[in-house]
Amino acid sequence: MLVYQSVLVVSVVQVVMCRADVSLWPRPSPSWTPVAGRVLREALTGPLSGHQVMLMVDDGVQRSLSLDLLLTGLTSPTVLLHTTTHNTDNHFTTQQLPTAQDVLLVVVGTGSPWLLWSPPGWLSPRVVLVLVAAQTCSARKHFQSPLLQNTPSVALLCLNHKPQTPEYSTYSVMTHLPLSANPEPVSLGTWQPDTFTTFEDIFHDQYQDFEGKVLLVTNNLDDAPLVIQNDNGNVDGICVRILAGMSSWLNFTYFINSATFDWGERLENGSWNGMLGQVQRGEAHLVINYFTITHERAQDFDYSVSYFTEGFGVMLRDPPPLPHWQSILYPYTGVVWAAVGGVVILVTFAYYFVNISDLSLSLVVSFLIVLQSFMNQSVSQEPRVWVSRGLLGLWLLATWVLRVSYTSNLMAFLTVPAFQPRLTTLEQLADNERRLCMQDYGEFVPEALATSSDKILATLGAKLDLVPTDSSLEFTGEERCVEKVVAGTHNHVETYSYLRLVFRALVPDANVYTLREQLYLGNLAFFFTKNTPWTYKFDVGMRRLVEAGLVWQWYSELMEDKHNGKVGESRLPVLSLSHLQGPFLMLAVGGGLATLALLTERLLQPSPLTH
Repeated sequence: MLVYQSVLVVSVVQVVMCRADVSLWPRPSPSWTPVAGRVLREALTGPLSGHQVMLMVDDGVQRSLSLDLLLTGLTSPTVLLHTTTHNTDNHFTTQQLPTAQDVLLVVVGTGSPWLLWSPPGWLSPRVVLVLVAAQTCSARKHFQSPLLQNTPSVALLCLNHKPQTPEYSTYSVMTHLPLSANPEPVSLGTWQPDTFTTFEDIFHDQYQDFEGKVLLVTNNLDDAPLVIQNDNGNVDGICVRILAGMSSWLNFTYFINSATFDWGERLENGSWNGMLGQVQRGEAHLVINYFTITHERAQDFDYSVSYFTEGFGVMLRDPPPLPHWQSILYPYTGVVWAAVGGVVILVTFAYYFVNISDLSLSLVVSFLIVLQSFMNQSVSQEPRVWVSRGLLGLWLLATWVLRVSYTSNLMAFLTVPAFQPRLTTLEQLADNERRLCMQDYGEFVPEALATSSDKILATLGAKLDLVPTDSSLEFTGEERCVEKVVAGTHNHVETYSYLRLVFRALVPDANVYTLREQLYLGNLAFFFTKNTPWTYKFDVGMRRLVEAGLVWQWYSELMEDKHNGKVGESRLPVLSLSHLQGPFLMLAVGGGLATLALLTERLLQPSPLTH
C-alpha cells in the first residue's frame, strides 16, 4: 500500500477481470491521456475536494498516466482500485473496502469497463463520475449501464473539442434524466475549473421530477391503520396517504396491487417469498404495510427512512373483578383499616381520661360516643370540659373526612368494578400461566422468540401458539385468537395499533387491555427493490411529513374513525342487586348490632317500678 500526503492508495483491494492481465477495452491513444490527467486532477482538487473518492483507472490509461504525480498533494482521501489481478467478485468482502463510499470516479478508454455493467454488490456510491480518456465517447451507452442507472446522481466527461493539438482540447460535462421520456444525455456545459467549482455544480438531482412514472405497489389491505379498505372500496391508511403526498410532490402515479399472501421471509436459497418476494423479483417497485427495518431485510432491499415507530402488542383479558360483597372493605386498604381501628381505640381512651371527673361517662360510653360520628349521628350529650370539647371537635372533623372518602370510593366501586392488579411487564407475562396466540402470516416474531437468548423472550416463544390465516373471515383468522383471549386461555400477539382495532371491532365490550411493554419495538419503513436510485427522494419527503406532524395526525384520525365506526355508544352501568351485596350486608350487620345494643340496654336498665 502506497500512501501519499493525504491520499490513501489501496493496492490490496483489487477489482477483478474475467481473465488475468487482459483489459476489456482497447488501449486509448497516449496523446490524449495527458489531457484526461489534467481534467482528472482539476476534478479531484475542485468539486470532489473534501469527499471520499474511489478511483478506478483503466489499466491501459493508467500506464500512460503518472499517478504518483497526479495524486500527490490531494487534500481528500482517495482509494485507487486496480484491475490487473485475476480474481472473482465473490472474493470481496465489505471489510476490505472503506465504509464511506461517497464518490466513484472511473477513468475509461474507448470501451466500457465491466465495473459499469456488472457492479459488485458492495459497491453503492452516492454519485459516479466517468471520465472518458479517448477521442470517441458513447455517452448514451455509458448512461445505460446498470451502475449509472442505479446511482442517484451521475456525470460524464467526454471530449468536446478536438483540435490538432491535443492539449487544447475541451471536455463536455453531461448527465441524464433516467425517468425522462427523452433518453438523450443532457449537457451541463464545457468543463472549466472555475465553472464547476462545487459538488452541486457537477452532480445534479436527476429525480426532481418522476415524469409521471407509474410505481407498482404491493400491499395487504388487512393492516389498519397503515392500509385499510373503506366501505366504499377505496384504499386508505397512513401508508396510502404518504404515497399520495409523495406522488403530488414528485409527479408520479401509483398502482396498488393488493396481495393475498404473506409479508414474506427469506428462503434457504436466498430468495424471498410473499410481498417482499414480489419486490425482489421486480414485480413491484415497493411494498408498504407493517414492515420494520431489520438486518436481514436491509441486506436484500433498499428502504426509506422510518415514518412511524411501533412494536407488537399483547392483548390480555382483565383479571376477574373482586366479589361485590368485598365492597364494604374495598374503599380502604388493610393498612388504613388497621390505622382507623387503632385511632378509635386511642381516641376512646383519651376521651375517657379527659372526662374522668364525670363519673357517669364510663369507658363503654366513651367508645360509643367515638363511634357515633362514624354513623353520622350527633352527640347526645355535650361535654362540660373544654379540653373534651376540643378533642371531640377534632374527632368529628376527622371522621367527616373518613366518611366522605369511604362513601365516594364505595360509590365508585359499585359503578366501576374493581379488578385485581394487571400485568404490566414482559417478565410478568412470561410468568403468567396463559399461553400466547398469534396468526401465522410470515412475520419474524415467532422465530425470533423461539431462538432468543433472552430468558424472558424464550419463555414467551415456548408458549406461543400459531393459528392459520383464513381469507374467508373479516380479519383473516385473527378471530380465533380473539376467542381464546375472551375465553381466558391465551393472550393475543399482534402489531399494537391493529390489535386494538381488531378487538374494538369484534368484542367492543370485552374487558381486555394491552400490555404496557411492546415486543420488538421497531421503525416502520417502505421497502424498495435493491439499488433503487430514487429511494433518497422518498427519504426527503417522509422526513417532511413526519416533522410537519402529518403522519401522527393521520394516525390519530384513522384510529378515531375506525373506533367510531365499529364501537357503539358507551353506556352508563346500571346497578343490579349483585352490585348492592356489600351495602345490604353492611345494613344487616348494622341492624344486628343495633338490635343487640337495644337488648343490652333493656336488660341493664332498671325497671321504673323498682323506684
